[in-house]
Amino acid sequence: MSDLAEMYRNEGYWTDRQLTDFFESAVAATPNKVFVKDDRFGAFTYGELSPKVLKLASALQQRGIVRGDRFVIALPNWYHAPVFALALNYLGAVCVHMPATGGPHEFSGVLKVSGAKGIVTPRTFGSSNYVEMINGLADDLDNLELCISVGDDPIDENWLSYDSLLANAPDNAPDLSNRATPDDITALLFTSGSSGDPKGVIHSSTSLTSFNTTVYPIFDFGPDDIIFMGAPLGFSAGLIHGLRLAVVLGCTLILQEAWNSEKALETMATEKATFSLTTPTLLHDMFQSPAFAEFGHKICLKLMLCGGMYVPAPLLEEARKRWPNTLTSVIWGMTEGIGTSSRFDTPADKVISTDGRPFLGTELRILDENSEDAAPGEQGDLVMRGPQLFLGYFNRPELDDIAFLNNETGRWFYTGDVGTIDADGYLKLTGRKKELIIRGGANLSPSEIEEKLSGDPRISKMLVVGIPDERLGERVCACVIPSEGNGNFCLDDLLEVAKSSGLSKAKWPERLEIIDMLPTTSAGKIQRHVLQERICNIVIAENAAAEGE
Repeated sequence: MSDLAEMYRNEGYWTDRQLTDFFESAVAATPNKVFVKDDRFGAFTYGELSPKVLKLASALQQRGIVRGDRFVIALPNWYHAPVFALALNYLGAVCVHMPATGGPHEFSGVLKVSGAKGIVTPRTFGSSNYVEMINGLADDLDNLELCISVGDDPIDENWLSYDSLLANAPDNAPDLSNRATPDDITALLFTSGSSGDPKGVIHSSTSLTSFNTTVYPIFDFGPDDIIFMGAPLGFSAGLIHGLRLAVVLGCTLILQEAWNSEKALETMATEKATFSLTTPTLLHDMFQSPAFAEFGHKICLKLMLCGGMYVPAPLLEEARKRWPNTLTSVIWGMTEGIGTSSRFDTPADKVISTDGRPFLGTELRILDENSEDAAPGEQGDLVMRGPQLFLGYFNRPELDDIAFLNNETGRWFYTGDVGTIDADGYLKLTGRKKELIIRGGANLSPSEIEEKLSGDPRISKMLVVGIPDERLGERVCACVIPSEGNGNFCLDDLLEVAKSSGLSKAKWPERLEIIDMLPTTSAGKIQRHVLQERICNIVIAENAAAEGE
């Protein structure tokens, strides 16, 4: 055992317990406590969900799901999501988490890269019919054998409904003799790289649980806390700080299936939530909501973490005024590992002006251009390591070679962010090397959008950049050189292309700039940042003119 591993175990960051072990402890200690409550299906106690979890594990096992199989969970924030996560954990299968809001393009990428053997989705949710969507991809999915829908009967011979799956489950308990170990792969969490390819971030039970064990002691969380989670459980933030944290603590998880500021305020107030996590966009929406006057003063949060994108200082100042008894703090982290936040004893000016201090066991370094440690306050590349660090990228060893720095000081992860660390140990992010667009907390890859849209014959060349937006942080702007004879190409035309491409609507361009040429270096390399700066200046000037009217 390495010195670091020994330290992580001695400090309790790494445990020998899996998610199901924590669940069983909660069932034994507080069977009548509400485990999860969602908007659609209501509340379920630990004692009520325990037999459902075991029955589902038996049913999945009967259908051929075994240790090591990858299984996609793409559900809204319904109680079924933790039930599937726990049942699959019992079997030693690998949970492949993704939000239910994806389109054909996103589902195709995740299913192909993961080689998933099974999937669970709603039959329908919002405007999407998932049975039809997945069936449309089936010819390219050689490994997919088991498709389950939650909600209405799928009316398709290749699918099973969740209810019928349980109704026909074996009466006997599942065979748990071949369970995985805490250090085996337990989850794949997908994130977009700057190339646009979906990257499967590998985690074990050990590393995922460390996201919780290195955070909750700082804030004195325990089984009496109540978590409100409006972030999708298919994203790492909702999964880790919602579903998994609730199970590890044995506390209550309140879910919102689709974001609504008024409903969120009312729910947090009436349920007496003590912890939540959100994005700056959603926090801004809550403060602007007419419902804040009725429910804002009734909210008793101890902690509101805010992240996923740049958090403006004025928003944090407003939060401190509106919720003086709540610590509203930036949280910095990645699917690959976390991270930083402020603490209850952080000076007020540091809460507003920095991204906080590292979580327990987490080490950060700022490297200068020579890959040497930068002086306090000096800007450079941010690298990290800690007990939560991921195991690598699924079937992408070439990415592992780029992502990790290995030298005499150990193994460090290149975050792709640029920042400073002051003399007191507080991190301040100043930018990012990556070209990702962060819209409302979601990472969008420009090259992915370009690839899906630029094939239209009316488009000669295209470059996608992020433009500033007060509410969402950034929006997607497509800069297009039309092909000959298509000078009238407009945003509506581009949106029709986006719709037919299968891209998730969140990735559709919201502004179109018609340009004559792309800026390049003398060697012919496209200068994306030059074009982005040019378009951003136009947007800033337009906004200033609008405010002056």
